[in-house]
Amino acid sequence: MTAVEAFAHQLRQLHAAAGAPSTRQMAARTGYGKSTISEAFAGRRLPTWPLVDKLAAALGADTDDLRERWVAARGRPAAVQPVPDWLTSVRPGADIPEITTGMSLEDAVAVAPTDPKRAIASSWEVLRVCALQLAHCYYGDIPGNWSSNVVQTYQRAEKDGLLPAGVTAVADAVHYHHVQSQFPDKELPSTAEIFQVIALAYRLAWQARDVVEIYEDTAKSRP
Repeated sequence: MTAVEAFAHQLRQLHAAAGAPSTRQMAARTGYGKSTISEAFAGRRLPTWPLVDKLAAALGADTDDLRERWVAARGRPAAVQPVPDWLTSVRPGADIPEITTGMSLEDAVAVAPTDPKRAIASSWEVLRVCALQLAHCYYGDIPGNWSSNVVQTYQRAEKDGLLPAGVTAVADAVHYHHVQSQFPDKELPSTAEIFQVIALAYRLAWQARDVVEIYEDTAKSRP
């Protein structure tokens, strides 16, 4: 039995324990189509987390426990997995599309030498916006008001395998510079270091937006 089949078996056990509601009832409770529900229980492929989350609520199951099982079935990146090149490169790439915030990647780089605080603020803003989108799509909520909640969203997405290993460290580094820049007596990092912060922040935001777009495309294809 594969990990995906074992996970489906667990779902079927929860379904039986909940009184075996019909597929029609499950569709009504979750908002997903009957064929999508049937596929989740069949075990041919791993269902998405948003679907599993809805199934857990519909069946009265422990969401945290089921999420751990889902992550295990999905396969998490090994802790020693190399960080992808796009995440560590400090060279702004032309292939990075614009993210809807107050400033584009190119603009943030341009103002860094003369207005470093504004450049750092823009770097943080793209991560904040994409964290809102991630949390809304995959977890049905939004991060809290504290900036640390944004970092926790990336940590959660990395843990669940939505984003690759290393993204939490990047979000945490950008968060650190964002907080430090709020203090008037703090010495700002060098322009070269700010360039690195900008590049990493925008690249991480781009990757997060990619994941959001995958979710949206999947949602559109659901019956």
